[in-house]
Amino acid sequence: MKSKKVLFTMMFIVFSGILTVSTMNAQVAIGILEDPEAGTLLQLKDVAGVTDDGVNAHKGLALPRVALSDKNELYPMFLANPDNPASGPNAAYSANKAGLDKILTGLIVYNLVEDDDKELCLGLNQWTGEEWQCFQSKMENAKFTPVLCSDIEVFGDYIENTSVTSSNYLAVKLNVTKPGAYAITAKTENGYSFFLSGVALSLGEMMVYIPCQGTPIDVQFDNLVFSGIDLAPGCQPQVEVVTAVATYAINCTSVTVNGQYIKGTALTSSNTITLSATSSNAGSYHISVPTTSGVQFVASGSFLGAGTHPITLLGSGTPTVNDDIAVTIHANTPEGNSSCNATIPLTLPRMSYAIIGNGDYSWASTHRLSAFNSASFGPNGTVRIVQLRELWKETTNVANAATRLTNTSEKPDIVLYFAYGADPTTTLSNALAAYIRAGGVVIYGSADNTSTQVNTLMTGIFGTGTNTAIAATSSAGQTSENVYPININPNCPIINGPFGNLGGQHWGEDNAVTGSVIMTSLPPNSVQICSARAATGNPTRNPEHSIVWYNESMNFAYFGDSVASALPTNTTVNGWPAIYTSAGVPQSKNYGINSTGARFVFNSALELNAVAWGLKKAAISGINPH
Repeated sequence: MKSKKVLFTMMFIVFSGILTVSTMNAQVAIGILEDPEAGTLLQLKDVAGVTDDGVNAHKGLALPRVALSDKNELYPMFLANPDNPASGPNAAYSANKAGLDKILTGLIVYNLVEDDDKELCLGLNQWTGEEWQCFQSKMENAKFTPVLCSDIEVFGDYIENTSVTSSNYLAVKLNVTKPGAYAITAKTENGYSFFLSGVALSLGEMMVYIPCQGTPIDVQFDNLVFSGIDLAPGCQPQVEVVTAVATYAINCTSVTVNGQYIKGTALTSSNTITLSATSSNAGSYHISVPTTSGVQFVASGSFLGAGTHPITLLGSGTPTVNDDIAVTIHANTPEGNSSCNATIPLTLPRMSYAIIGNGDYSWASTHRLSAFNSASFGPNGTVRIVQLRELWKETTNVANAATRLTNTSEKPDIVLYFAYGADPTTTLSNALAAYIRAGGVVIYGSADNTSTQVNTLMTGIFGTGTNTAIAATSSAGQTSENVYPININPNCPIINGPFGNLGGQHWGEDNAVTGSVIMTSLPPNSVQICSARAATGNPTRNPEHSIVWYNESMNFAYFGDSVASALPTNTTVNGWPAIYTSAGVPQSKNYGINSTGARFVFNSALELNAVAWGLKKAAISGINPH
């Protein structure tokens, strides 16, 4: 008993030497001998720090410091082993967890640890009865993996004694390992620097664009010194400051686009634009193509003096389209020609076709199929395409063709349907209509004297009210080899395509006397390519009647006769009009009713222009994703 009294007396002496306590009405003041302020249960005051206005200025409250380990558990306050955070709750807490969780609602501690996923925050936390809740709203600093030099790109020109603009910035790819606030600085000792602050909201990769400020002073290479991020070992980003801009002009006639461009494939060192520039003095230059459809080109450097200089712009990025990209080349010259236009030729992806029809009057002809090689359709062909392959072929069985179009999971990008031996039925017409509505492309040529079947096809594809196909007849005494002028229309992709601008040339049919099938009126959004009026064979035909036409909105091209194809050795004026070389190159041919009525016809080139049009339609917005 004596020992307990001694211990209590010592504790009281120590306590009273530190604190002065005043109590009144269950209120407590610690630090001075006066009543606490009204409305307080506990008030702490610093005797040495009290000022005239009553403010305590020097000391504060130190709350218990705890290493919380679980957002939803109170037991860190009741550890089985207080020196071991991993020891778990003691028996008393485990036996009365629900009661203690509720009773101790409002408990406040200072948490010494923070987990990576922000479930527990560093600093003041209160117990809500169910979880620990962070007091402060201040976001912690973000963390990133060390940045590779390849993930830092410098944009803009840095020119001596010239203030930077919004085009001067750093593009940096970061990998966030901890979300939070960041402030990134890249300094030089040459009058300019980069700075950006912000918040990384989630884990993973993110791009930041760090603007530049200041004015470069000396012509030199400047090392960038970063703070706010760590650089990978061996990484030392640099910025080149160049001399004042030269007076120069770029020569547009010298522009050449090099390399292959495929949607979704990143550009390599082979993707360049070369040109020449003529300068009147020494100085720097910057020539670029701003990012267009995913690609850009840049060249920077200095001219050592006056003269004409070759320049290579290096490409970067990834094409996002399947169509040729029109770009503008910009130069920073203060005088002279500062811009040129160019076209980046896109190579179409690997695509497929299906054939309906039989023999030399169809696309099953070996002469027509020979065009689908690398010379006409290939990576370096007239039509740039990775590969054009045959998916399936039905020469005479239109029922099978309808089934393939309806049921096959892999759809052809384009259907080549010259209908010799395979006239359209209602079932096939409906299948083709559904295929077209889904984005498919059809190039159709009628067989001889099949106006009824063509009307069935028109009704299936374009609906009722479009059955205006009739069989044409030649003038008395004439044979069947009529030629028709191709309209002059440079905006028509079939008339003016990769195999030539054929406006003003002729197309020929080789039907029987009553065989070709013309349209007396066309569906909406259709464009006439050849009028059905032929000066030599049908001079009285209404010129508004059409024998070759296409419909842009329905991806449908129409030829009024599925003419036969042959080799150029077939030289007679009434031989087959669609001529291809053995290498698949389209040729023109002197063709017609007789030697006086014959004209050079360009059937094969017009056919391939139609295929090229169809493939581009299929690549951009077709039935298959490309």
